[in-house]
Amino acid sequence: MAAALVIAAPQESTLDLAERLVAALRESSDDRAADIVDALRSRLLKRTPRDPRSLFELDDRLIDLMDRAEEAEEAPGAVPDELIQEINDYIEAWHGKVDRIAGYWRWQESIAAICGKEAERLTARKKSAEARVNRLRSMLLAFMMSRGLKKLEGEKSSIGMQANSSPSLVIDDPLKVPKCFWERQLTFSKTEIEEIAKQLPAGNTRHRLESLLAGSDWQINTSAVRAGFDSGKLTEGARLVRGSHVRVR
Repeated sequence: MAAALVIAAPQESTLDLAERLVAALRESSDDRAADIVDALRSRLLKRTPRDPRSLFELDDRLIDLMDRAEEAEEAPGAVPDELIQEINDYIEAWHGKVDRIAGYWRWQESIAAICGKEAERLTARKKSAEARVNRLRSMLLAFMMSRGLKKLEGEKSSIGMQANSSPSLVIDDPLKVPKCFWERQLTFSKTEIEEIAKQLPAGNTRHRLESLLAGSDWQINTSAVRAGFDSGKLTEGARLVRGSHVRVR
């Protein structure tokens, strides 16, 4: 005679539930065994939420100040002087609060690291999903073109094939394309372009170079400037400053 199955009492341990489930499965194939499975699953999946702040020694006052500063930065205008003064007052009372400030620092670093890993994971999933979509499009296009189909009809959806809005360029023989259509990205300093422009006769090419020199979109190559300091070629207009930073040890 099959033993009667009952839902486990709350005080039963996970081990007791597992043993009762094994016994029930041996003695009966009744679907009511699912009740014990559900009880066991809920017991195994039940977890006490863990506050990440418990890993660090934090101060609610510091968290509130930093949250207010973040909200002020996101809103139009500068951070209020009163709030800056409150933060300065908190930091000045450093005795006994250094550990809390360092704890807040490490807490935010841990959150940033977790979010960074999650962003990388989601970015990888996004790329994979986009690749699968593109692969499916190619397969559908090949399938429909090979069978001369313009449309695939379903009960709720349809897939149609239509021409692109603009034609695609196909280079059949690159050697037959005239040289005037060939380009290459080159990098010259402003001085080099000035020297090249001076050597050219009056014409469109020289005019283009002179217009380029007169443009305002020039940017300083900071690596070249740093190398200029090392070689002694640069003495004005820039300087090397050794700054400072804070770190938690």
